[in-house]
Amino acid sequence: MAFQNFEEVWAALGRLYSDIVKVQESQQQTAAQLARVTERIDRLAEAQERATSMVATLAGTITQLATLVESHERRLARLEGQ
Repeated sequence: MAFQNFEEVWAALGRLYSDIVKVQESQQQTAAQLARVTERIDRLAEAQERATSMVATLAGTITQLATLVESHERRLARLEGQ
């Protein structure tokens, strides 16, 4: 592309500058969106960790209760067998 005069060069530089500014603004918006998505992912990961911990605690409690029930059943069986 050949320019005929300085005004054409100047206009092309102006368009190039405008395009660069638009790209920079787009990059900033994309970076902001990525930061929001990353924050959401972090919150979801934390919630998943809490849920996993609660399920593990619940499983432990259920195991303890099952052991207690079995113990009572054995005692009851012994008492009934007397």
